[in-house]
Amino acid sequence: MFISNTCVSTIATIVAWLLMSTATGKAVAKQWKGMIPGTTTKSQVIDKFGAPTKEFSKGGKLSDGIRYEGEEAIEGALQADFFFDIDEKLFRMDIIPARELTRAQVVGVYGKQYLEGTTKKGLKYIKYTDKGLTIFFEPDSDKVMIFLFTRGTSSQK
Repeated sequence: MFISNTCVSTIATIVAWLLMSTATGKAVAKQWKGMIPGTTTKSQVIDKFGAPTKEFSKGGKLSDGIRYEGEEAIEGALQADFFFDIDEKLFRMDIIPARELTRAQVVGVYGKQYLEGTTKKGLKYIKYTDKGLTIFFEPDSDKVMIFLFTRGTSSQK
């Protein structure tokens, strides 16, 4: 399944928002399929999931990225993008789930300790800052659109 230009634009907006709103602090990242932002390397991702569908470069902090979709899709995801810093450490994962998930299901799994908000484009999200997890919802719906995993922050010193 391929993502429409509108969806790509929306995801780009989400990514820009996330980068601007990510706090700094002690990393306590939430993992997905054993991949941990700030710890896992590019070669470890490829070793686990095989050759990606696509490789790309963003430059700057997100120097390289790889995508798994279609026949190479990872179980549980329609699309999974992994972004790496200049040292090839995993910086962020963008996961579009393969099955429909709701806000209630997400809260049931990750808990009720989250921040809630709306982007300038009207997309609602919940953010587990300490876990480095932000979940965006489809417009006018409680259905999950995308999971973004980054390095988390902890208020503990």
